[in-house]
Amino acid sequence: MTWNVRGLNRPLKQSEVRSIVADNKLDMCAILDSHVDVSKLAKVCKYVFRNWCWTSNGGLCSRGTRIILGWNPVMFDVMVLFQSDQLIHTQVIFKDSKKVLFCSFVYAENKYQDRRLLWDDLCKHKVFCHDKPWVVMGDFNSALKIEDSLFGSSNHSIGMREFDACVQQAELFDIQAHGLQCSWSQKPKSGVGLLKKIDRILGNVSFIDQFSDAFAMFHPFRVSDHTPCILRMMNSYGNQPRPFKFPNFIVRKPEFKESVQHEWMKTVEGVTMLSIVKKMRNLKPRLRKILFNQGNLHDRVNELRKTLDDIQVPVDQDPLDFRLRQMETQCLQEFQSAAYDEECFLK
Repeated sequence: MTWNVRGLNRPLKQSEVRSIVADNKLDMCAILDSHVDVSKLAKVCKYVFRNWCWTSNGGLCSRGTRIILGWNPVMFDVMVLFQSDQLIHTQVIFKDSKKVLFCSFVYAENKYQDRRLLWDDLCKHKVFCHDKPWVVMGDFNSALKIEDSLFGSSNHSIGMREFDACVQQAELFDIQAHGLQCSWSQKPKSGVGLLKKIDRILGNVSFIDQFSDAFAMFHPFRVSDHTPCILRMMNSYGNQPRPFKFPNFIVRKPEFKESVQHEWMKTVEGVTMLSIVKKMRNLKPRLRKILFNQGNLHDRVNELRKTLDDIQVPVDQDPLDFRLRQMETQCLQEFQSAAYDEECFLK
């Protein structure tokens, strides 16, 4: 779990953190924007985490500790690989299954100029764990998409564009989420404040591959203006591998041939069959990524069908409008392609 509680010095907030950890049977918890002075960390963490282990980036923060991470040592071995005032990179080993997960906890700066160091650190870390399960979670202090804001500008800001560029370069995706849609609620003294999704849980393809049942849960705000973000992994402690299923329709995608060519150009020492087996195994994450990039096929077909309906009505009213006719042709092609993909997938 990550939760921006905007200060952990107050007993009420300490009790609420303990309550959420207990109610949800959590074994790891990152508190963001804690405001706890380094000299008081031990006392606060002893009350909040009890017999858990904990660490923080307090030594790198100019005013108060920004990230405190606690975990149950019975369940995990945790190693801090890197930290800054906005980030803690860790390697988490599940003691029962010996599975390894790279987990990054984020509390981004308010100004987009100051977040650039964070984006650089995340992209650098991607090089280290590009083929390993990696999850990034926390308060990014920026929306990622226009629909992440209930009120406010309808344009992509510089901060949003830079955040999106980082997510694309790091090859991260939103983990399937449930609960509240907006994770931050501005609470002005009068009037209606902004509602935004600036807290997220992101994962790479290897994470989705190895923890296929994982999902994010965004709980009510309680005593904070941010929601607690909980990552659930139902079978994390088991050893059952996820079966590989090949969706036939992806052979029509340009990335398919590129992926196969890229993998088959590699040299693998040993007998021919060993080389083939290793190349096939290395190809699976690439193929899963192609499938993942297609999104929800059924939703896409429904959306394109509705869009096509919406275009064809004005075309009927003004059949000489060349721009509308072009839009109709393009949308019809996309709809037919998506419908064919859905049909092949279901078959």
